[in-house]
Amino acid sequence: MLWRFRREVIFIVEIFLSVMIVRYHSVKIVGVENSPKEETRIINYKELIAENTRLKEILDIRKDNPFLKKTIIGQVVSIKPMVFPAEIVVNKGIDNGVKENMAVLSKDMFLIGRITKVDKDSASVMTVFNTKSKISVIIDSTREIGVLEGGSIPLLTLRYIPSSSYVKKGDRVLTSGYSDFYPKGIEVGEITKIEKSPDTLFLKIYVKPFSCTSGLEEVLIGE
Repeated sequence: MLWRFRREVIFIVEIFLSVMIVRYHSVKIVGVENSPKEETRIINYKELIAENTRLKEILDIRKDNPFLKKTIIGQVVSIKPMVFPAEIVVNKGIDNGVKENMAVLSKDMFLIGRITKVDKDSASVMTVFNTKSKISVIIDSTREIGVLEGGSIPLLTLRYIPSSSYVKKGDRVLTSGYSDFYPKGIEVGEITKIEKSPDTLFLKIYVKPFSCTSGLEEVLIGE
């Protein structure tokens, strides 16, 4: 009789252990949904969706593009330096139809710079912040023409606007169309500071670019 009792105890213990094992495996199976691999996969899907959304926005902008006859979408693969970069590198090159001196715009159609070097599958862009950058521009409000120069980070310097000008803070600056590199009418920036000196016939004007290229991912390349 004692043996029968022991067998029942063993049977109950076995049932208990079986239940615990099933529960343990159930927890592990449920836990798979939150494993690092699954989380990485979900994050990657979100990144792909975000990238597709950005590309769709660029394609929509390209359809109504009033400046460039030909456009190529490029992804930024390098930025130097990281803040107010003087040069960026994109993943489009000769094989994609990119040529030197093509204009480079942000997805919001603001000027970033121009192509200065082209390889088989990549190209270098000299941005408006570069010390070598000189762009013929026009002030939207006064229609006066000047030269916008890089090198005075975080702002650009607008030169050759006469001291008698009625230019004011907040005025927009656009490409004039008199340059060999940039089509007319591309927005470059906004005037933030104006200095007048009795020693010169021209104002010293500072412009904040609309395209702050830090964190830039896609660009429009065209002519």
